[in-house]
Amino acid sequence: MAEFLGDTRAIAGRHLRHLLRLPEKLVGFTVMPVAMVVGLGILFGGSMRVPGGGPYGAYVAAGVVTSLAVSTVALSALGVLDDLQNGVFDRLRSLPVDRAAILSGRIVVDSLPVVVAMAGVVPAAWIAGWADGVRPTAALAAVGLELLLGTGCACLGIFLGLTLRSAEAVTSVVPVCLLPATFLSNAFAPPDGLPGWLRQVVGWNPVTAVNSAVRDLLGTGATPAGAGFPDRHAAPLAVVFCLLVIAVTAPAAARAYGRAGPMR
Repeated sequence: MAEFLGDTRAIAGRHLRHLLRLPEKLVGFTVMPVAMVVGLGILFGGSMRVPGGGPYGAYVAAGVVTSLAVSTVALSALGVLDDLQNGVFDRLRSLPVDRAAILSGRIVVDSLPVVVAMAGVVPAAWIAGWADGVRPTAALAAVGLELLLGTGCACLGIFLGLTLRSAEAVTSVVPVCLLPATFLSNAFAPPDGLPGWLRQVVGWNPVTAVNSAVRDLLGTGATPAGAGFPDRHAAPLAVVFCLLVIAVTAPAAARAYGRAGPMR
């Protein structure tokens, strides 16, 4: 275990240094989430009605961060492809490095943008009066839940990157997976006006469960009257969904790494 943790720290440090050398990548993790929360809150705040009658800016804050967590799929997939093409994996295979640590180091770094985004969005919500009176423990729980989703999405991204092995394929396949998960959810609008069958799809979407749980923790949402089972049990369902994604995709990513040969 000590060797695994040491190797994970070394691999994560390598990816983190690479990320810090490209500060333009950090704009999408820091400025964009805050700008989206403020911009959407101003543009649509007067026309959108959310459960509980709260401000739309508070409602959409969770959706923005959750959407960023879901986009970790593309970030991890393209990062793995870059390592494959540059021969990083081949060099690591020739060293006494734990193979699991090679993947876990990337997962750690690829999940960090979710924490960075949450660290910017939550203070913005407090300053604007959207999340007044939130307990620090509840805010930490919300960050942890988003981080858990980001971890599952990073595992999925690594699996897709090692399986597709082409940037063109990743940019074609990943949006097909991400767009329905994000837009068929309550990330940006309440699903009240949708047909009954589509509301069921949205209600059981893992992204919806995470959004609802985070809103409950931050006090920026309310469970509508007559809500179904997913809305009434959003927090446990969100944790179960995220752990299920990790349990399925992490072993699949490890097997894909074991089968991955050098890029030709």
